[in-house]
Amino acid sequence: MTRVSIGGTSSYDVCVIGSGFGGGVAALRSAEAGASVVVLEQGRRWDKHPDASSFRQTQADLGYLATIFNINVGLDDTGTIASLVLGGRGLGGGSLVYSMVSLRAPSFAFDDPIWPDEVTRAELDPHYLRAERQLGVTQLQWTGDRPADDWKLTSKRDAVFAQACANAGISCDPVPVAINQDCGNLGWCTTGCIRHGKASVDLRYHNPAEALGAQVRINSHVRGIAPAGAGAGRRWRVTYLVGNGQVSDLLQQGTTVEVLADTVIIAGGAVGSPAVLLQSADALPGGISQHCGMNLSRGGDMVIPVVLPDEFGMDDVDMLPGKIIGSCSFEHMFNPPRGFGADWQRFVMQPMNILPVISSILVADPNGITGDGGDMRSFGEGQKHLMSKWGTRLIHVGIMGMDGMDGMVSVNAGIPSVRFGLSDTTRRMFDAARAACRHVFEDSNGGRVLPSWDQLRGDSLAIHPLGTCRMASGPEHGVVDHRCRVFKSGGGVHEGLYVMDASTFSSPIGVNTSLTAAAVAERAMSLMFAG
Repeated sequence: MTRVSIGGTSSYDVCVIGSGFGGGVAALRSAEAGASVVVLEQGRRWDKHPDASSFRQTQADLGYLATIFNINVGLDDTGTIASLVLGGRGLGGGSLVYSMVSLRAPSFAFDDPIWPDEVTRAELDPHYLRAERQLGVTQLQWTGDRPADDWKLTSKRDAVFAQACANAGISCDPVPVAINQDCGNLGWCTTGCIRHGKASVDLRYHNPAEALGAQVRINSHVRGIAPAGAGAGRRWRVTYLVGNGQVSDLLQQGTTVEVLADTVIIAGGAVGSPAVLLQSADALPGGISQHCGMNLSRGGDMVIPVVLPDEFGMDDVDMLPGKIIGSCSFEHMFNPPRGFGADWQRFVMQPMNILPVISSILVADPNGITGDGGDMRSFGEGQKHLMSKWGTRLIHVGIMGMDGMDGMVSVNAGIPSVRFGLSDTTRRMFDAARAACRHVFEDSNGGRVLPSWDQLRGDSLAIHPLGTCRMASGPEHGVVDHRCRVFKSGGGVHEGLYVMDASTFSSPIGVNTSLTAAAVAERAMSLMFAG
């Protein structure tokens, strides 16, 4: 490797590692406070910057998808069942590929005793508000009187979902989303918005931070944090590799660069943040909590495909255009699910816009053409039949809820991997969600609930991971304190070392994680600069 010496331009007040919802907040609020700031992001730029790459609307270009998605994988002991965490790659992190749904966590989520007493929904509300204003969160509507209102409207798919919920006697509401008037309802939000109608973190936080002097370094893979040492003039030394290749290649051929900073804010998400801490643990005086990398929650994520009957009256419904998610049923978050019984589990249901090529991988043949219930992960006549149904009958119901935090993140040779278990809490939540879907779509609407991917394969997929650096009152229960400062293993904190992202959530929150990640970071930054 080549090592680059540290010059004056590599010394900053604040170094932010990662650029998603936590990192964006940290960069902007630090710059507003007059601090010198550098942001280290492992991916590319996708904003309107002259050096940015361009989003594409594509299903088949795997090379492009690999540049914009960050996928972490782990296998079970047999090597056959996979655990996957899917996120965004590039300046803006997960906001590049998220659904824009911006929900405050329900108050009861903070009743879990692991949350520090200082953190409550009421205490977070002003920070939620600040994040909502910065992101331009807009409440969607069922209908509008003018064509100019189209960017604020839910899709026909949402109307179909709402009608199915109404037939089952449960509620459904439009959701608040982080969008702007450039939204064209194209339905390709999860491969990057080519119109920049999505209020992503790069546009709403990093660009304003750069206007105030913050620096952004892309293609930067952080390898570790250590004390800067005597005479360095700063508290921390951050080492990273420069290059746009795979980390395994960069470890052999990459250029090593070092940055000095008084304050380091890790914001790499539920996989990236514990990975940085685990790689740095031996160099941190006092160590870190043994909980680092543990308590990984998938956010209750699962996708349940359903097929509505022909008589449902959907002939004029095109499922693809519209927001990726425009509505949500909160019924089962607050009331026992009908059709399930006394074992009440909390979760929400959202109709998801999933591209046909992805749908055909995830979904079993609804009419059994393949003969055995139809594992649709191989191409053939059954899959062609499924695709012919696309746009009029197939709905993917996204579930999020209060799972068992039964996963973990580990690091091997510099590469993070993930692994989920299936605790009783997670299993009961999944069972309750399937029962609720059967009540809504089969019992009340005459449709059919299909096997989900985890049933077909046994694999686990998370797109709302959280919890691996969770807040707690001390290192015996978590990794950071209520101010997001990293604990030493025996008590006390590492001054100037923080984690700010969804990894700090002490428990699942039951809804989309983006807004709460921003609010937690807004709170931590306000405390940091308050002294």
